[in-house]
Amino acid sequence: MTLSEINTKVTALTGASTVQYPTAQRVIDYNIWHKNIVGMILDSQDETDYDDPNWGDFPRKVTPLTVNRDYGINATERMLKIKDMTIFYDGVTGYRATPLEYSATEYPDAPASATTQNTSIDNQYSRTSPRYDVKFNSVFIYPRATAQDVSNGGYIFMEWFRQPKEITSSDWTTGTKEPGFDDNFHIMVVFGMASEYLVGKDMKRYKNVVDKLNEYETRLRRQYSSKQLDRKASLSGDYQSYK
Repeated sequence: MTLSEINTKVTALTGASTVQYPTAQRVIDYNIWHKNIVGMILDSQDETDYDDPNWGDFPRKVTPLTVNRDYGINATERMLKIKDMTIFYDGVTGYRATPLEYSATEYPDAPASATTQNTSIDNQYSRTSPRYDVKFNSVFIYPRATAQDVSNGGYIFMEWFRQPKEITSSDWTTGTKEPGFDDNFHIMVVFGMASEYLVGKDMKRYKNVVDKLNEYETRLRRQYSSKQLDRKASLSGDYQSYK
């Protein structure tokens, strides 16, 4: 369904004119429900990786290494969660980094200087098995890169899951764009928007809309949890010792 078709269906379902349910509010409610539905997809997907095609690119980035431990995540990336990270300290060979909860790690008392402290921390980790922690809207890597790594063109390659691309009032007026997920569930945006308008105004119709929305959510979760079927299953013996 295009945005124009969604707009027409929302009007029919709510019985509201653009005066009663103005375009500005419809755009807000559309973006709310597009994000809600994408959240359901990310929560239920199998090993396939969903991303909104309306972005026009892939959620991946190459970031040059610096001698700092932390690398800020720009809010414009709309990042929800990291999928994977690989660090190329020498600019040639990459090593997959694994997540770390640094606050749960115990270390000796901090040395006198920050430089000595950082060196002490880095000594706990291997460059061939790096770790990372996400905090304060930044990624912290362990161990840090050296000045030589920076000189060699070292970098971080990262992929992530992100929010869908929001539409604008201009997009709504043009009406040609479509939600960035399977089209048999585009109607969920309609029911979602209708629920936003009807709540507190017509609770009987609101309940009917929410019931339909819940039915579609069940189907959506089932569909996105079984997209990757090209996987061969195998059975193997389970050794047990009875000594």
